[in-house]
Amino acid sequence: MDHRPAPPPPAAVFARGRRQSSSACLNERQSEQASYLREQTSIKEGTATGTRGGRWLKSTLLSWLSLLGLGALVTVALISSLSPPRGPQSLGEASLAISTDPDPPRLGLNRLQVRLTAADGTPLPDGRVELKYGIEGMGTLTVAIPEPAGTGVYQSAVEFDRPGPWQVILTLRRERGPDHTTTYLYNVAPSSGGGKALAGTVRIIQTLSGKISEGDVLFVIARRGPGPPMAVKRIPNPSFPVSFRLGPEDMVMAGGPFEGEVSVTARIKKGGAAGPAQPGDLEGSYRRNPVTIGEAPIEIVIDREL
Repeated sequence: MDHRPAPPPPAAVFARGRRQSSSACLNERQSEQASYLREQTSIKEGTATGTRGGRWLKSTLLSWLSLLGLGALVTVALISSLSPPRGPQSLGEASLAISTDPDPPRLGLNRLQVRLTAADGTPLPDGRVELKYGIEGMGTLTVAIPEPAGTGVYQSAVEFDRPGPWQVILTLRRERGPDHTTTYLYNVAPSSGGGKALAGTVRIIQTLSGKISEGDVLFVIARRGPGPPMAVKRIPNPSFPVSFRLGPEDMVMAGGPFEGEVSVTARIKKGGAAGPAQPGDLEGSYRRNPVTIGEAPIEIVIDREL
């Protein structure tokens, strides 16, 4: 006897198949919706992350650009602050112009010349210059006494004994009227030769000063023994007293050591032509020749006519 259940009627089979098919479709649609939602969430998160990353990158770039711009401004300001003024400086009703020899100034002794003129450009006869100088920001200043070198012209030797920013403070005093002060800044570079130097001042006796003509040149000559010059400094149109500095850059034959003992002579060449001494030249020698390079500044007096 067969006890198997009777098969469902066709309508029931159709209804059950339809329910299964509907459930499968529903599950498929739910799966697609979930996948879509995950995709959209991922896109949104990626966009947000990209936006945050973009903002960070932009902020970083702007920060670097700002720093670079600030650095450029600081550099320009520093260079400008270390550049000496060019041209005359107005001091009340007067005008002051300054020059250095050598230009730009170097380590060691330098000659500083100041010219004072009135508003109409004529030399200022009643002015007096006071000079102080020192490393900027150090507080200690050296007082120099400028000597008259003509109407309205003063000059002084200043010694810059280390590299760095040096300030030169000039005060103009007049018999009538207020005092006026101006400051010049010079950036003194390290010596290119990296060695010692020979510095000093050249003067000329009064009886020979009238023999100097326009176009004459002062030569300061250092010799080691009887041979040719070891180093020569050429100073056109000298205005005495003259400060000088002989260093490795002044050597006739570059590359050798600039050291030891030398004999130093100062000679004014008529017309400025280089070469051996000629009749009419004016000359003087350091009275304690020979001198060791790197010792204290020396003084040479031009006291004879050849």
